Amino acid sequence: MSLAAGVLVLATLGCTQSDQDKARARAEEARRKARQDAHALARDAKQAARSLDNQIHRAMNGNQSGAGATDSADAKLRRGGDDLRAAGSQASVRIDHAAMIAKIKAKLANDVGLSTVAHIDVDESGRVVTLRGTVDSPEQRAQAEHAVMQVDGVSKVVNDLKIQP
Repeated sequence: MSLAAGVLVLATLGCTQSDQDKARARAEEARRKARQDAHALARDAKQAARSLDNQIHRAMNGNQSGAGATDSADAKLRRGGDDLRAAGSQASVRIDHAAMIAKIKAKLANDVGLSTVAHIDVDESGRVVTLRGTVDSPEQRAQAEHAVMQVDGVSKVVNDLKIQP
């Protein structure tokens, strides 16, 4: 057995049940926070949609009269619909992003350890995840990358983690 494998086995054996329970609790807290953030984003998107609906309603019931008023109202209605679709799309992207970050952080907490996750920043763009921060060893750096690659929806990991001296 190599020295690195021996150290990894000893480190794994060194994790007490209490440490594992704490890691699970913190992972659950990260999932709960991600769900809260996703709900907040959805609530904000609904509020923006209601506001836009009110603006469309006011534009449609303006003080204009005649054929010009109808043309203007139709144009405003089309613009309002386009704005509403764009706002909904942006909210969906933000919710998806928050959920992916939460899944990644939970996987890192579970697989690598919570004390390590506290020093790792996660960024996601599409299917590419970038890890930044510091870890204690080359093994933790490799474990973090391996853990993130196992998350559904991740096709590439940019591992910018530094080894803490």
